[in-house]
Amino acid sequence: MSYKAIALFDLDKTLLNPQKQIPPENLAALQALNDNHVLTVLSTGRNYYELADWMRIGHIPSAIAANGADVYHNGHHLYESPVGLPQLHRLTQQAGQDGVALAYYNGRRSALSQTTPETEANYQWVRQTPPPVDPKFFDHDDVCMMLIFLAHNAKGDAMGEWYINAFPELQFYRNGESTLDIVNAHQSKASGLEILMKQPELASLPTYAFGDGNNDIEILQAATVGVAMGNALPQVAAIADYQTDDYLHGGIPKALKHFGLI
Repeated sequence: MSYKAIALFDLDKTLLNPQKQIPPENLAALQALNDNHVLTVLSTGRNYYELADWMRIGHIPSAIAANGADVYHNGHHLYESPVGLPQLHRLTQQAGQDGVALAYYNGRRSALSQTTPETEANYQWVRQTPPPVDPKFFDHDDVCMMLIFLAHNAKGDAMGEWYINAFPELQFYRNGESTLDIVNAHQSKASGLEILMKQPELASLPTYAFGDGNNDIEILQAATVGVAMGNALPQVAAIADYQTDDYLHGGIPKALKHFGLI
């Protein structure tokens, strides 16, 4: 197919409603984009195996997953950035000493280092069954993203800052009330977009990126047009080219109409 443009969507508090479903107005917008030969892409901190239902329901063929560490286009796996074993061993050892849980992810599966109240809260919020506990997951599987379970409060934020300073070879994103996402340094949704745009049929197309959270900042800056949702964090809205309504009030279709994409 020959595309006219690319539209990239974050999931939580952007494309999805609180029930973690694509609401009817967004489904209609996705169909209109497809009819207008606009490539639709999920741009998310979630991992590829978690995306199958949304990609099927929304007829979305491509994904920048794991905050840019895992990239897919039209059924082809373009790129993966596994975290190195020395970093995995060192981070796991430190988190164990601190009594902090980790989750290990790749495009096929995930595992927890241990269960804690923070892990339970997180998987209730994302409406998922917690992964199995397997603290040696990385001995038999690649890991392209991790979560560290630190509550978004004074203690958890202070510990998060300590980990950020102690592991400069890794990139941390605060994306939830109980977690920070972790990928290799210099990985972001923007670096995933750069990989995607190397596909010959996509080179030089205009890009429109939608998001609300800290891990959306880089891609909103890198896209031709960065669209912040009405519910975006202040630091996200500040760098966006345009701010639409919030995710509960048709923000996506309103912005797509504003830019003439649907």
